[in-house]
Amino acid sequence: MQSPEVIIAGGGIAGISAAIAALERGWKPLLLERTAQLGGRARSLYARDAGNPIDIGQHVLSAAYTETCQLLQTIGSFDEIDFQKRLRVDFRLHLRRNFRFRAWPLPAPLHFLLPLLLNSPLGKTDRKFLFRQAWRSRQFSPAQLKKMTVREWLDAAGKAPFLEKLLWEPLTLATLNTPVEQASAFLLQQALEKAFLGTSRRSGLGIPKTLLGDIFAAPAEEYIREHGGEIRAGSAVKKVLIEDGRAAAVETRGGEILPTPYLILALPPHALTRLIGDSPGLAPAFRQDFSQFRCSPIITINLWLKNPLPGEFPMALVDSPAQWIFKLPDTSGRGEAFGYAVVISAAFELAERSSAEILEVLSREFRHFFGKDIFQDLHLLAGKVVKEKSATILQTPGTLKLRPPCRTNLPNLFLAGDWIDTGLPATIESAVVSGKMAVEEAVGRGR
Repeated sequence: MQSPEVIIAGGGIAGISAAIAALERGWKPLLLERTAQLGGRARSLYARDAGNPIDIGQHVLSAAYTETCQLLQTIGSFDEIDFQKRLRVDFRLHLRRNFRFRAWPLPAPLHFLLPLLLNSPLGKTDRKFLFRQAWRSRQFSPAQLKKMTVREWLDAAGKAPFLEKLLWEPLTLATLNTPVEQASAFLLQQALEKAFLGTSRRSGLGIPKTLLGDIFAAPAEEYIREHGGEIRAGSAVKKVLIEDGRAAAVETRGGEILPTPYLILALPPHALTRLIGDSPGLAPAFRQDFSQFRCSPIITINLWLKNPLPGEFPMALVDSPAQWIFKLPDTSGRGEAFGYAVVISAAFELAERSSAEILEVLSREFRHFFGKDIFQDLHLLAGKVVKEKSATILQTPGTLKLRPPCRTNLPNLFLAGDWIDTGLPATIESAVVSGKMAVEEAVGRGR
């Protein structure tokens, strides 16, 4: 390969997006990834103790993720996502009570509101509150919402504990990975408008049919190489070398110096903080201290059971630490086993417990919601607890002020990542958007 026109440090979804965007602009990218494979938090591995290939975490897409859908179409893996025609979720309240939400084929917001009002366990008080909440939410300007938590936004319309447990807590945790007491009301509203308050056909969830590594990493690597890009796995950036007010080159941990006209750092805040500390002259490129970002953990519990769980999936467990259950793709080779992924967002307390303790908590929740014990009734064949302690940034009103633009103070240095200021929550869609933004800024500077 000829000398790259842009070096991209970080082979997660943002880095993949940037590399593909560069190729589409006619630039030859060099993508450097610290680990052995691309994908970042959307990668797969073989869990020896469980005897199964697994994903690092359960990722669910939204049909409203237009940029992500376009990326998957570009690399040829779009058909590996099973998109619902319209949003469909089974809410489990307790052992003998559940609520199957189905969005209706109506204009927004009726497709979302009418099933909640007419086909849900909401009482008269909660229904009135939902209307009042919908009206009150429009009374706040974006500037006001940016200063508010979801809790403050909800309390502005009054108190409706059951509605919060049924609707707002699961949605907030799923979209922001942040408790309602801390989560940004502005980001939640942005997520709702994009994913749930567009057309009914854009409200559906996209469930992977296979491992994430086969959806993102493998096809992206093939696409980038086939179109003239270069990928170096196991190659971490140690330093950014600054000359004459520009990012002149990067130094890898192997000691190689790689000059570059343009550099995109598609790294999480903590990795960027370390890089700044190791790179003399790099700190003035940025407008803030990235060590101020706090992270929020996600736990994914992969289960293979001899007997199936009752109900339809995806399933939300209301007022439970085990918030969401998804069916696992059939990639285990375990024959008649039933595979599930249980997702616990903002799992600050449980992330400090052992895997055995987490499985005991989950078994207690299953007894409450299904009347079945994981070990005695469902007969656990294998289980794997995956803790991602830095899964996303903690998405609070204070975080909004910290999220940087993709531009820096250096003319040829740019940032990418789900955590930068894309106007979206820190999701796969935000990561994809950020990679494209960084390339467009670089191309604009190069004109």
